[in-house]
Amino acid sequence: MRLKPPTRPHVGRPENRSDAESGAHRSKRRRPVVDPKTQEPVKKDPSAKAGDEPTDSAAKVSASGESLSETTISQGSGATDALASGGSSESSEALGSSSAGADIYTGTSSKVNTELMDRLEEREFLRRHARHIRVATLVGILLGVGVVSFVVFFSPLFAYHLDKCVVNGAKTTDVAAICQATAGFEGTPLTRLAAGPVEKAVLKAVPALQDVKMSRSWLQGIDLKVVERVPVATVRQNGKVVGIDRDSVILEVAPGDVDGLPRVDVDVEKLGGKTEKLVVAALSALGDMPGELRAEIEAVTSQDAAQLTFAMRDGRELIWGNSKDSVEKAQVAKLLFTVQGVKVVDVSNPERPSTR
Repeated sequence: MRLKPPTRPHVGRPENRSDAESGAHRSKRRRPVVDPKTQEPVKKDPSAKAGDEPTDSAAKVSASGESLSETTISQGSGATDALASGGSSESSEALGSSSAGADIYTGTSSKVNTELMDRLEEREFLRRHARHIRVATLVGILLGVGVVSFVVFFSPLFAYHLDKCVVNGAKTTDVAAICQATAGFEGTPLTRLAAGPVEKAVLKAVPALQDVKMSRSWLQGIDLKVVERVPVATVRQNGKVVGIDRDSVILEVAPGDVDGLPRVDVDVEKLGGKTEKLVVAALSALGDMPGELRAEIEAVTSQDAAQLTFAMRDGRELIWGNSKDSVEKAQVAKLLFTVQGVKVVDVSNPERPSTR
């Protein structure tokens, strides 16, 4: 389909010009008639009037002009047909070009869509791959933690062995008896072996110990630091002389150590009433004394817990009073016993002691 060219404006010709003026204007601009043979313009007879018939030469020229016009018209028609055919071919070529362009655009769009889908699939694959790696890493960590936890808390690698028990601080207490008290914990991994239950078990099985502290000895042992009870006096138990500490705990005392301890003439199997109060008060006072002063006391001679009296090994006497302020009383008594000729030292009131 051919497109019409835009209408050109008539330059120099007013829009409101009349037909007559327009015709006169066209007549002024008309080309002169040319003789086709001589190619010279035909001169018009000046005597001829407007509307007269043309002469023979004019007729010939007119005829020639008509034939020339027809030829020209036919040539113009051919050119027009050629132009039309050419325009049609150009239009066809243009349409073909448009179709080819559409095909190229469609191919490009398909290629772009394919590349976009490939990139999206690749991105999704990378995302899934990263998720799988994270999951695998987490599973590996959990498995590693599980294996390490089993080895540390449940495997025999850290299990406690009784033969790897070490005791420190025991002087008179049997070490084998102390370790044997931990036999119930043998085979338990050290990571699950709490110190509290072990210490309680040892103190219960060995009364001669005042305190026990447990520490782990990797990989399969424990260290027990013990504090033994110290006997501060001797008493009778079933007719036998035994030691007793300040907490009234009966202790086995070697025969050679009995003579170096103060003596309380009571039978622990028959304690009760005033006798029990006397023993408790005497043991508390003896326990607060320094070892040098306690070693100089031979026996407890009083029968009243509120008025304790000790017989010294050199024959002198120490009036102690009650079991309060024993530390101050001990310091004052040691100072007064250094005075020559003193037989009796009374520290029942440590702020106002007396001697005689």
